[in-house]
Amino acid sequence: MSWQNIDIYSSGPVLSLWPPVLYYIMSIITGVLLFIGKQFVHNYANFTVFILYAFFVVGVGGCQLALFRFGSDFARDVFRIHLDVYAYDSIFWGSLCFAFLYCIAVPTKFK
Repeated sequence: MSWQNIDIYSSGPVLSLWPPVLYYIMSIITGVLLFIGKQFVHNYANFTVFILYAFFVVGVGGCQLALFRFGSDFARDVFRIHLDVYAYDSIFWGSLCFAFLYCIAVPTKFK
């Protein structure tokens, strides 16, 4: 028996580590930018920007929620990327967590 005959992943095909890593990097960067935008809107924006930014944040959170609900079909049809959401539990549940976290970035105080 040689080292080539050893099967570490006997339960199924080997999944790549990169899709969850890239997903979390992009989601964290998006979340940080949303919170920076929230601070900007709280400090400097007028009412129109306040309302538009609130709709934008809800839309971004809605994309995460749609990724949780519709999975690979949403990623393929809307973003045009092949992301098997159901193969990675971390992406599936992470999209729900990020949707809730992005709701915190909705502006609450008007200048």
